[in-house]
Amino acid sequence: MSLTGIDTFVLLVVNQEWSNTATAAQRNAGAARLSSNISFAENIDENLQTLSTHNADEDGTIDGFLYVPDLLTTDSCYNISKQYLPANVTRQANLPPTDFNLVAIVPWISANCTMEFLAAARLDPCRALLFYIPDNNTTQPPPPSSEVWDLSDGGVWKSVNQYPVYAIPGAVGKVLIHEISLYSGNMTNVPFGHEISELPQTDPRDYVRLYTRLTTTNSSELPSFWVFMVVVLVIAVVTLGTISASMHLIQRSRRKALERRVASGEVNLEALGIKHLTVPQHFIDELPLFIYVSEEQTPPPLQATKKPTETIVEEPEFRDGSSAIPLGAYHTSEVLYVPLNAPTSQTVHVDDSASNPDSVLVHKFLPYAQPTCAICLEDFESDITEIREIPCGHIFHPDCIDMFLGENSSLCPLCKKSALPVGYCPTKISNAMVRAERNLRKLRSTVTVHDEEQDAESGDARLHRQNWRSIMKGRIFSPTPRRVTVSHAVPLQPQPVFMTNAMPARSRVQEDDATAEDLEAARQELVEQRVRELAATRAPIQDPDVIQARERPTWRKTFAAVFPGFS
Repeated sequence: MSLTGIDTFVLLVVNQEWSNTATAAQRNAGAARLSSNISFAENIDENLQTLSTHNADEDGTIDGFLYVPDLLTTDSCYNISKQYLPANVTRQANLPPTDFNLVAIVPWISANCTMEFLAAARLDPCRALLFYIPDNNTTQPPPPSSEVWDLSDGGVWKSVNQYPVYAIPGAVGKVLIHEISLYSGNMTNVPFGHEISELPQTDPRDYVRLYTRLTTTNSSELPSFWVFMVVVLVIAVVTLGTISASMHLIQRSRRKALERRVASGEVNLEALGIKHLTVPQHFIDELPLFIYVSEEQTPPPLQATKKPTETIVEEPEFRDGSSAIPLGAYHTSEVLYVPLNAPTSQTVHVDDSASNPDSVLVHKFLPYAQPTCAICLEDFESDITEIREIPCGHIFHPDCIDMFLGENSSLCPLCKKSALPVGYCPTKISNAMVRAERNLRKLRSTVTVHDEEQDAESGDARLHRQNWRSIMKGRIFSPTPRRVTVSHAVPLQPQPVFMTNAMPARSRVQEDDATAEDLEAARQELVEQRVRELAATRAPIQDPDVIQARERPTWRKTFAAVFPGFS
C-alpha cells in the first residue's frame, strides 16, 4: 500500500477524567475537528515515499494521533535525539488515556537511533511510522532501495514491525515536529487556546492534539500486472527482432555468395532450371563476328619464314549428369585421322605481316566442323556467310543467335552452356533462388562416393577405348600409316583466323530491293518460328519466386518477409 496523501489537523477530545461532572452533551461530543481558522491544518499529497507496506490496512486509510515514541533513558540515542526534537514534543503521556490509534513521526538520525525508535514504536498501539531526514529538503526522499535506508540487516527491519513505514521530506517533517510540540500542553497554552476554550460545550481541561490521516493506494513494491505485461512484451519484441535480424543477415550472406558464384560461372541458374534468363543486347553486340571459311578451303599462303603450325584434336567432353569430364587435347605435327565418332581437326593460318590489326582476330574454333546454323538450319557459305561466335565456341547467323539469346534463353542452343560474360550476374538473387540452389546441391550430394568413382573409372575406360579405336582406324583406312608424335615444345595458343575488313554480302546474286526485302522478311519469319520451336522443346522452368508469390497466402508471405529463415 503506497502512501499518496497525509492530512493533518487539530482534534478536540473530551477529557474523560472529568466526564463524571460533564453534561451528557459534553460526553457525547467525544472528539471534534477544529476549524483551520483557529488551528493548524496541512494536506500533503506529493513527494511521499513508501519504505515498507507490512501490515498496512486494506481499506486505504490509516489514522491516529501524531506523536514521538519514548526512548529509554539507557538508549544511546536518548541524548542524541534531544537536539532534533523539542523538549515539549507530544509523547504518549500527553495524549488522552483512551484507546486511540497512534501515528509516530521520528527523524532518521542514524542506523542505531532508527532501530531504537522502531523498537519503541512496537511497544505502543502504533498504526504507522513516518521518517524524515532532518534537513530542509522539500524533494521526494530516496527510494526504498537506496543506501540511505540501509540498517545493515538486509532489509529485515521492514518486515519485523507490525506497522508500515513511510518517509516524508525533511522540511515537512520539521514542520510537523514543531506543530506537535505546540499542541502538547493545556488548552490555554496551544495556539488560539482562548478562542478554542470559548467554543460551545468545551471545557478547558479537554485535549487539543494533532491528528493525522494517511491515504494509501492498493499497490505494492512488486510491479503491477500491466508493468509485467509490458516487460514481457518488450522482451518478446527484442527477442523476435534479434532472430529476424539474424535471419536477414544470414540470408543476405547466402544471396551474396550465390551472386558471386553465378557471376564467376560456377552456378548456371537457367541450366539448373531455377530462373529463365536472357542476354542483354549490349553483351550480344560485343560477341565477335567472322566470315565463315570452310575447312576444305586452302588457307592463304604464309610468308617465307614459317612458324610451326599445330593441328588441335580435342576429344569431346563426356557428361554424366551435370559433371563434365574433359578428355584432353593432342598436339600433333602431322595430320591425324579422326574416327567417325570423333571430332575433326581445324587448322587455321594467319599472315603475321598484316599491318591492319582488324584483319586478325583470335577465334576459338570448335574441334569439329559446324557447317550449318543450328537455329535456322541453313548451311554456311564459305567466304560469304557472316557468323557470330558465342563464348562456348559455337557459331550461328548473327540474326538467329541475337534473337535466340535476347528473347529466348541465355544458353547455347547446342551445348547448353551460358553465353553470359564472366563476372556478370544477370538477375537479382532472391531467397527463393538461394533455397532452390541449396536444395539441388543437397540432392546432388546424396550420390555416394562409390558411384562417383565408378562413373569416373568408366569415363576413363571410354576415353582409352576411343583413343585406341581412333589409332586403329587411322592405321587400317589410311593408305600410309603415320606415326603420331606428341610435341611439347610448342605451347597451346589461341588460333588466329584470317578475315578481311570488307565483309561480302550473304548472297552472291544481287537481287532488286523488293525481292531482297521479301526474302529478308521471309527469313525473319523463319527464324522466329525456329526460335519458338526451340523454346517449345525446352523443359519448362519453374521460377521459385513466381511459385512462391502465386501459391502462398498473404500471411505466409508476411511471415516469410519478417523471418526469411522459416520460409
